[in-house]
Amino acid sequence: MIDDDPDMVKVIRVMLGVTGVQVLEAFSGLKGYLLVKRELPDVVLLDIMMPDIDGFEVLRKIKLDPETHAIPVVFVSARTGREHIERGLSLGAQGYVTKPFKPDELMGQIEKALGTDTEVN
Repeated sequence: MIDDDPDMVKVIRVMLGVTGVQVLEAFSGLKGYLLVKRELPDVVLLDIMMPDIDGFEVLRKIKLDPETHAIPVVFVSARTGREHIERGLSLGAQGYVTKPFKPDELMGQIEKALGTDTEVN
């Protein structure tokens, strides 16, 4: 989870934690990208609005890097405009969830990004 809002990260960590998912956390775009490179997670949940580099730039870096390009990315953002959703998907995100969201909606997007209909491992 890459998001500069600690409360949002906590909500998602707790929500996914009850399903047995380990959540790695980064609170800035650059730290998040470096975390993705180091840990190679199954999926990345990514906010758009962050103080250093935005989520679009993080996604671009992930998709251009041969080591990380295949990792699915799902945006979790307060940006609800059609242009933001279309831009995120056109840059290679596998999903987009707008804040506030329902837990089932987020889990559905994660499962879709992973190509599974079961719980995330």
